[in-house]
Amino acid sequence: MSSSHGGTTSTDSFGFNGMKIFEVARDCLPDDRKRTQNLVETKDDVLFVWNSKNCCVLTLNWRAASVKKDEQQKYQTLVPSAPQNFTVEKILPSTEATFLALSGPRGLSILELPRRWGPNGQYQNGKECIICRSYNLDEHLFAENPNLEILQIRWHPASPTDSHILTLLSDNSIRVYDVDSLRHVWRVGPSPGLVSTLAGSPPGPGSAKLAYLSSLGDTAVDFDIAPPRVVSAATAMATGSSDDTTLSRTVTMMRDNLSISSATGSVLKSRMPDNGGKVEWPIIILLGDGNVYILCAGIDTDRPRLQGPISILPQVEDNYGLDSCSLIVVPSLPPTIIIAESNGKIHHALLLEEESPAERSLGELDSSLVIYPSEWYLQVLETVELELGLTGVDEAKTYSCPIHLKRDMLNEARYFAYHDAGLHAITLDFTRQLVQFVENEEDTSDRYPLFTSQSRAEYVVCTKALLNMSSNPVLGFALLQSPSGILLQLASGQVVTMDLISDHSLIRESKVSSGLKYSSATDSSLKQLLKDPFQDRIQSILKSGATQPILKLDQSSEPTPQESFELLTQATRMLREHYFVKHEKARQEIERRVHVLRLLKDQQLNEIAQLQEEKQQIRETAERLAENYEDICDKQNALFKRAQEVVRLATLRLPKGSFSEKKYAEMIEKIGNATKLLQKNVDQAKQKISAQQVQVEQKQKAQNEKIVTLPSKQEEIIKQIIGEM
Repeated sequence: MSSSHGGTTSTDSFGFNGMKIFEVARDCLPDDRKRTQNLVETKDDVLFVWNSKNCCVLTLNWRAASVKKDEQQKYQTLVPSAPQNFTVEKILPSTEATFLALSGPRGLSILELPRRWGPNGQYQNGKECIICRSYNLDEHLFAENPNLEILQIRWHPASPTDSHILTLLSDNSIRVYDVDSLRHVWRVGPSPGLVSTLAGSPPGPGSAKLAYLSSLGDTAVDFDIAPPRVVSAATAMATGSSDDTTLSRTVTMMRDNLSISSATGSVLKSRMPDNGGKVEWPIIILLGDGNVYILCAGIDTDRPRLQGPISILPQVEDNYGLDSCSLIVVPSLPPTIIIAESNGKIHHALLLEEESPAERSLGELDSSLVIYPSEWYLQVLETVELELGLTGVDEAKTYSCPIHLKRDMLNEARYFAYHDAGLHAITLDFTRQLVQFVENEEDTSDRYPLFTSQSRAEYVVCTKALLNMSSNPVLGFALLQSPSGILLQLASGQVVTMDLISDHSLIRESKVSSGLKYSSATDSSLKQLLKDPFQDRIQSILKSGATQPILKLDQSSEPTPQESFELLTQATRMLREHYFVKHEKARQEIERRVHVLRLLKDQQLNEIAQLQEEKQQIRETAERLAENYEDICDKQNALFKRAQEVVRLATLRLPKGSFSEKKYAEMIEKIGNATKLLQKNVDQAKQKISAQQVQVEQKQKAQNEKIVTLPSKQEEIIKQIIGEM
């Protein structure tokens, strides 16, 4: 990650703090800012910010605004036509940016976004305030159930109209809406009323039922949609599925919306039955006790199959956590499931198919809720433990808070975790090995990829320093594209923006390719030290397991001197234990490398001096050889001309010739004699012409002497007669 962008601050590389839209947002922050929310989102080049005070959406074309820094581009205000009767804590644009979902624990509203046109790509050519049609969904449901809450919302990626949204409620149900119409209600767990009856207590208010269900850990807390699969038509009819979506369209939508690789699409097409089939979207459901269920359903499925709980391998006593809070699916092949706990532990697992799933169905608690044996199982590859805040010297890591997960749409090997204590960026390394394994054309049926490298977790922004200090929760987290970056809005009103490396594998591949240039089996001991890139060696020395994030605390509450001293002590201890020691090792390695390079330099200078002397000797020898070569060339040319003349004379003096040559020689001789005769005749003619010319000149001279001159009187008379005539 980078944090320099023009003249902006180190924690605001895109310069969003100075934009008018965030100045207004700082004055309209929600009253309850003690827990993490998501009131900021982006879709392509449009930025959405929820105004909690005026209950409206602020939008801005952030890409055009970042280009035109001198001209302050105006933001737009989208006002819902129907006011919300709940507190908005999350906004989520649809896949094609047609709708915007406004969600809170006690309600859900769908905002229809207007059309965009104009030079700056704004809504309705930059109109300042736009009233948008909005729909409040199931208001009577939340009015009749005061303790019912919305836990998660997600737009369906295969919606043909970009209007289908899935809502997870705290009563173990998923409601499917098509804008304002309720399409389906899917059960994903036991009903609260049935659980309280089975426990021996009379039916009471909804709060007691939900609390009892939550205490058992049987409440679904999060869900995500996995890549689709194709089932046979008979199976689809048996389960009540009537989804007619074709596979090619599904794969295209997945590539656009889920960022799957081409290898995944080819495998999906290869599994298409010959007699046709239905597309089924597995919905991964996470319960609070760590159990995972799968709901196999399409958009138009009436009775989906609920499978589970999924076996999680390798098995552990605590089932990988009893306080799970969030889940996301990375559409790799096979899909990667990310499960987060409130204590900071995150589990990375692969969703694999069972070779021989059980065929019998199980009825659990409710005759209407049939749970089938799972066709999949989870293989946990690793567990990453995040540091939630900077703890003091004597403090134990006892702080916990809900963790929210978000995928990176540009890089499937990376996702983000934001929470009350800041932001983490986690990079998965095994996804690259999975892609190479799937795309390998060789026969790999007898061997599987070995995941030797571990994932990397980077603490990017920290908003909580000590356990006794108040936190500065995240109110909004969004990803920027072209250029890549992150946007973080904190409860204090601060906005953090940083540049983002789009793909870490490019750096890794460049390092590998640069390292190949130095590989040699016959290097000397001096060059063996220089075989690997020195930069990689220094980076490996300075690499630390603990990262020092950007500290962003709440400016309204100043820390006490004791808290400041503890924070300074903790930072000093971190520097001494994790940084100064490594820098000392790096300094020693640099000194050693400098000493070796100086020895190598001296040796190379001596070799250069010897090469200069040899170069001078070679130059003198070349000059001498050049002179000898010129003399030899001159002699060779002279000898060649003499030999050519000898050959010509010898050819002319041959005793006998061919018939054609004799005939040609006679003809030449005749022509020569005729030419001589003609030349003689020409000479005689020239002599005669000269004599005649002399005679003509003599006669003309004699005639000129005999000219008679008339008298003047006769000449006048002749002129008169001629004139009269």
